[in-house]
Amino acid sequence: MVVFYSSDRVIINVWNEAFRTLKTMTCSFSHETELDDFLQKNDTSMLLFVDTRNRTIPEIERLLVSLREQYSFVHVVIFSAMPTYEEGSKWLALGIKAYGNVHMAPIHLHEIYHSVSEGNIWLYPEFIQTMIRTFNTQKTMTPASHPLLKRLTQKEQEVALLLKKGLSNKEIALHVGITERTVKAHLSSIFEKTGAKDRLALALIL
Repeated sequence: MVVFYSSDRVIINVWNEAFRTLKTMTCSFSHETELDDFLQKNDTSMLLFVDTRNRTIPEIERLLVSLREQYSFVHVVIFSAMPTYEEGSKWLALGIKAYGNVHMAPIHLHEIYHSVSEGNIWLYPEFIQTMIRTFNTQKTMTPASHPLLKRLTQKEQEVALLLKKGLSNKEIALHVGITERTVKAHLSSIFEKTGAKDRLALALIL
C-alpha cells in the first residue's frame, strides 16, 4: 500500500498517476489528523510519501517521531523542494527509508517503491556521494590496504578506490579513461566479489 501525505492536489495527482499501473492501493491525506485516524485503523505494511514543503521542521520531526514510536509498519519517504545532505541526514536519523525531490519523475518513484519494499534505503546519487566522502574522512584504515581489494583485478581496485572517494560513474570514467558503461560493468563485478549490494555499502566496508 502507498499512502500520500500532501496538501498539494497537483502533487497528489502526479503521484496517483505514477502508481496507476502498479497493483497497490493508494490513499491521500492533507491533514495529520486524517492520517493518524487512518493509521489507527490499518496496520498493514505501507509506504508513506510525505511532502514537506508546507510543513515546518518541528512539525516534520514530531511526525517522524510519532510514526517511529506508534506505527512501525509505516516506511516513510520524505520529499523536499530542495533536498540537501544536511536535511536528509536529519530525517535518516529519525528513521526514514527514502529521501528525494518532490518533483522527481515516475521512474524514480517506482525505484523508491521497489527499493523500500525490498527492505532497502533509497537516496539520490548526489546524497550518496556526499555521504561516502563524509565517511571516507572519518575512517582510519588505508583503503588501499583493505583485504577485500585483493579479490579484485587491478582495474577494479582502481574503480573501487575512486568510488570510495565519492566520485560518480562519469567522474570515474574520465579519471580512468574508460566509458561509463565499462565503469558499471566493473562495479557489478566488484559488488559480486565483495558481497556489497551497492556503492554506499562498498564505501562503508573498504
